[in-house]
Amino acid sequence: PALAALRQPWAAVAAGHPLALAGTRRLSAQQAQESREEGTGSLDFSNTAIAFDSKTNFELIRAVAIFQTCAIGWVVRNCDSLYALSLKVLGGRLTHGIMRYTLFNHFCAGETASGIIPRMNHLRSYGVGGILDYAAEAKDEAPPKVEHAVDEKSTVGAPLSSRGYEYTGEATCDANAEIFLDAIRAVKDATPEGFAAIKLSGLGDPQLLERMSTCLVQMTHLFRRISQVAPDDTAARTPYYCIDRSFQLDWDSFSNGWRKLFKTDSEDELRKIFNEIDTDEDGIIRFLEWSESIRLSSINELARSCIDQGPLYRAALDEEEIKLYRNLCGRVARIMDLAQELGVRVMVDAEWTDIQPAIDHLVLWLQRKYNVGDQPIVFQTYQTYLKGMQGSVLRDLERSKREGWFFGAKVVRGAYMVSEREKAKARGVESPICETYEATEENFHNTIESILSHNVPSEGSVGRRGSSGKDAEAEMLIASHNRDSIELVIRRMQELGKDQSGVYFGQLLGMADHLTFTLAKNKYKAYKYVPYGPIDEVVPYLIRRTQENSAILGSPGVQEERKMVRDELRRRIFRF
Repeated sequence: PALAALRQPWAAVAAGHPLALAGTRRLSAQQAQESREEGTGSLDFSNTAIAFDSKTNFELIRAVAIFQTCAIGWVVRNCDSLYALSLKVLGGRLTHGIMRYTLFNHFCAGETASGIIPRMNHLRSYGVGGILDYAAEAKDEAPPKVEHAVDEKSTVGAPLSSRGYEYTGEATCDANAEIFLDAIRAVKDATPEGFAAIKLSGLGDPQLLERMSTCLVQMTHLFRRISQVAPDDTAARTPYYCIDRSFQLDWDSFSNGWRKLFKTDSEDELRKIFNEIDTDEDGIIRFLEWSESIRLSSINELARSCIDQGPLYRAALDEEEIKLYRNLCGRVARIMDLAQELGVRVMVDAEWTDIQPAIDHLVLWLQRKYNVGDQPIVFQTYQTYLKGMQGSVLRDLERSKREGWFFGAKVVRGAYMVSEREKAKARGVESPICETYEATEENFHNTIESILSHNVPSEGSVGRRGSSGKDAEAEMLIASHNRDSIELVIRRMQELGKDQSGVYFGQLLGMADHLTFTLAKNKYKAYKYVPYGPIDEVVPYLIRRTQENSAILGSPGVQEERKMVRDELRRRIFRF
């Protein structure tokens, strides 16, 4: 049973890398401000004529009205009740008719895949691509609970997709898979150079993802227990991405540690296990090799050989869970097969920390399979408000270089801090969230720096090449509404001599136009995150997003944008 668990790649946990935090240029929030003061070439984000050239006067007036309304706390807190009252008093047809020309058309591209094409063509005419997110959900799903932001620093950077899922059965997951497949086709038809966004919690039971994550975390702790480098209780209280993975196992430490935890029939069997994990045959097992040598679906077989029924034994998936896990993998593979066939890139959203290790596991499996052609198909999302995220990125960069596939990433600060901190406090463990906004900012910038400065394998190096013969390079989308951060990235690209391919910038449709369109005007790869779907299904999504992102909508950045919109209106009116 132990051998059966150790024969296929386990894409679950990013491997330890002894140089993970060495040699990287640390970028502080102060440097972002210095970047602005020193200038960033020809980019002028304050030019309202460029920022709002794509907008009609009516659209500018609507934007001012929406930003002003969203800054009123009472309205935002009660907009779901106001919407329900309007449906009751005015009826759905009139209510949705009003909302179509206000909130819906401001933040969404349309209702159907064919209906969004004119809007996407309009964006393309200004050099802006799309990241399409079908914002409606399968009909029989219960609406997710809304988490309200407490203040601006509870919600940092460009928001993630707000869409959430509650599991009501495999049929609902199948229906959500069809929705994602339609989104892939919509990208091909409406914005061929764009992306589709998906959430894995819509394709399987979130409780299954949590169980998978627990199992994967325990496999990380197992490596530590075998090495006997730290007490279990110390590692258990450490945030997942901060766990030290840099140590190594020689034969003696592996043999002694393994025998204390698992039943072993013979010395030869144990030596065979060691040799299968030690893929480079140097007599040392590193976490990179450990993580590549285990199948998640077979960990329960390994657990049966445990001497004591400890954390790993309790975490292993049972037969029914393995069946559901395989169903989940099948749905994801169908989506990515179509994406690969149509040449559409897919961004997998990050979610809450209890299920994120499982998402990491699946995305690494997908990247190995689909990121070996001419371009990366699968993009992982890295939330830099999590402690240790830069180390995770560095490990994945090293993995992609070693294995020869394209690294694809979306880098965000993160959507919400409050709930993760509350969960950690209730559990009596260290919070996985950076302690301050400034620490998140530094983590965000340093993560971007790690990807920008990633060394692409050259001819004769360890990494293999994709099917096109190109070296497997790193690509990244920076999802941010923060002007200072974008200016810092552009300046760093110039210092490194990076061209504009492989680095993308993304903002929400209806927000931060002064960033998106100025970037596009200067030939940078600029994208809008574009929700679409039937209005009666999307409006509840927009209400949730408005409530969840209320801190951003009332932030100084949006106030600055609102002022710029007003300035542009005045310029147009009085230009003669």
